[in-house]
Amino acid sequence: MRVLHGPINVGNQPWVLSRYERLLGIQSDLVVNYSTWFGYQADRCLSDYAVRSARAITARLRFGLSAPWRYHVLHYYFGRSFMTWDDYSAPMPWWFSDLKLAKFLGRKVFMTLQGCDVRLSARSAARNTFTPCQAGHCQSVPSCRATLDAQRQHLINTILPQVDRIFVLNPELAHYVPGAVFLPYASVDVEAIEPIWPKPDRPAVLLHAPSDEGSKGSRAIIEAVERLRQRVPLKFILVQGVPHAEARRLYGQADLVIDQILAGWYGGFAVEAMAMGKPVACYMREADMQHVPKAMRADLPLVRLTPATLEADLAAALARQAAWPQWGRQARAFVLRWHHPRRLAAAMVQAYRDPQSRFHLEST
Repeated sequence: MRVLHGPINVGNQPWVLSRYERLLGIQSDLVVNYSTWFGYQADRCLSDYAVRSARAITARLRFGLSAPWRYHVLHYYFGRSFMTWDDYSAPMPWWFSDLKLAKFLGRKVFMTLQGCDVRLSARSAARNTFTPCQAGHCQSVPSCRATLDAQRQHLINTILPQVDRIFVLNPELAHYVPGAVFLPYASVDVEAIEPIWPKPDRPAVLLHAPSDEGSKGSRAIIEAVERLRQRVPLKFILVQGVPHAEARRLYGQADLVIDQILAGWYGGFAVEAMAMGKPVACYMREADMQHVPKAMRADLPLVRLTPATLEADLAAALARQAAWPQWGRQARAFVLRWHHPRRLAAAMVQAYRDPQSRFHLEST
């Protein structure tokens, strides 16, 4: 079986999953139209971001239109296909032409949705008290309401029905995409990460690493931590704009990691921190939990935060600093069970063989 992941590596999910699929004997490749400043790996990068040279366009055309002939399974990400050149322009008639060709040829087509590729901004704001899509949080809200929500709705209505299996990494997204199945992050080789347990016998070290400040609620997080610093001795590390390898080094210094307070679910960064044995604090939206396996919900080790009581929630966590090493052990055990890419790759390969099979995650 030949499997292709692409055309973009968001959060390193396709890279780690494809490596573990290879360990299961699958010829699994990750090819991207362009790389990003995060520096995530791929087997092949077709061009630089937004470079419209003849060489770049030719490479994208040749690969995108030949891939359905050469692979049995095409696993797309972030609402894109190889002929979706979002760094070049707004939607064009040839977008998703490779996906449509794959379906014509009888190939199996999968899509993993990750957040703003399919989250409908106006609907998220209407249904959720706390969300990045409320005005004043994410700077993209005006453009989402003006054009991007319509593009996402078109994706949901016309493209996704052609896909054999749809996965979502954030359970909120399942509210918008009929038939979507929740998929835990497989973005971190969790077993390969050595734990660096919290140190309870020193002033606490808190860390926040937003990829986007507005969507993570970073301003409120920073202000709450600064107020706490006036009462409690602590150190605060803000990680921004650094390559992934440097960011990981900084994560190791933390005792408690603050992920986000708006999205309602934790991100791939939180999985990496928990694999290091760090307790992670974030906002968890109960209305979305129906899409998460029951056993996984029961295991969740997250320190719960609510935007309306953020400072008090953090203060309560600081008051229990002596328990942080145990919280860190619980966090690492959780990701080894629910986010181990070996388990997720095995379930995914079964889905590749039979897209109608149950995507089983609840066995120990």
